[in-house]
Formats: sequence, C-alpha cells, structure tokens
Amino acid sequence: MMATALLVIDMQNFVTDRINRGVEMFPHNAIDNMRAILEIFRKNISPVIHIRHHSTEEGSLLHHSSPLAQPVKEFEEKYGEPVFVKNTSSAFSSTGLLTYLKDHQLSACVVIGAVAGFCVTSTVRAGADAGLNMTVIQDAVISFALKGDEPGAKLILDVTLALLAADFATVITTKELSEQLSRK
Repeated sequence: MMATALLVIDMQNFVTDRINRGVEMFPHNAIDNMRAILEIFRKNISPVIHIRHHSTEEGSLLHHSSPLAQPVKEFEEKYGEPVFVKNTSSAFSSTGLLTYLKDHQLSACVVIGAVAGFCVTSTVRAGADAGLNMTVIQDAVISFALKGDEPGAKLILDVTLALLAADFATVITTKELSEQLSRK
C-alpha cells in the first residue's frame, strides 16, 4: 500500500456561510462524511494535511484577516498536521505541498473538502499531473450551485467527478474508503 495522505481542501467558514445563506449545495451529508474520514485518518495515525485559501487582496472574503477565511469548527489542524496556505485554485501551484509530499514519501492523496468544481478539481488534476495517485471521496467534497442556481450543485458535482474519474483520480464513496482502510 502506498503511503497516503489526507488532503482537506478549503474547509473554511466561507463554506458554512454559503450553506447558511441558502446557496444550493450537494451532497447534503458531505461535511459529516468529511468529519468521519478525518477521524479515521487520525485514528490510523495517517498524515492529514490542511489546505487553506487566502486571498492577497485586503477586504476579500478570503483574506487571512476575514472570519470567513478561518477553518470550519472541527476542521482546525491538530498538533503535527501541516497547513499549506494557497492563493491559487490548485494547492500545488502556490505552495510547497508537492515538495512536502515527496520529502515524506507520500505518493497517494485522498481528497476531501470544498469546492468540488474549483479548488478540489484543480488540486486533483495538478496532483495527477505530478505523478501522484489521487483519490476523491465523492460524498465528502462539496459542490455549490453557480449564481442563478444553474447549473445546480448536483450536476456540477456529477460532471466534475466524471471528468476526474476519466483520467485523473479514483472516485469512491466514504463507505468504500472505510472498507479499504479497515482491510489494512
């Protein structure tokens, strides 16, 4: 089994703010599934890596000083869990993530977080391009509808995951991941 890290992408308060404002999201159990996966990785003492998006623009919703840029409760890093702060869509293009993974002989990543059609897909594609074995947990990534609600959150997620599964990643459910990890 390859050494595998969990990448928790952009689980910041902008996510819960969108949900609380009524923006359509899918799947509805994604955050609960993310919590379960995080707990599994921590119990197995497997590497957990947090990715956070911070805008460089003062006054931006994701500027490091904004409450919406802070981690969602229960998604804060624990002692020893690195945090990579990015200012691009992909976690690889504006951070030292790839170097960190190589230095720690981590050749596979399980990806959870937000937002599926944006930073998740950019990170997964860049990781695959870098030769990493990428796995996306389909019911532990969040999709939001675009402005005007079209296309909807589920359609965006379905298309995003289909494209990733076609050439960039293995796409499985939280249950399938749990079963794989319990066989170790």
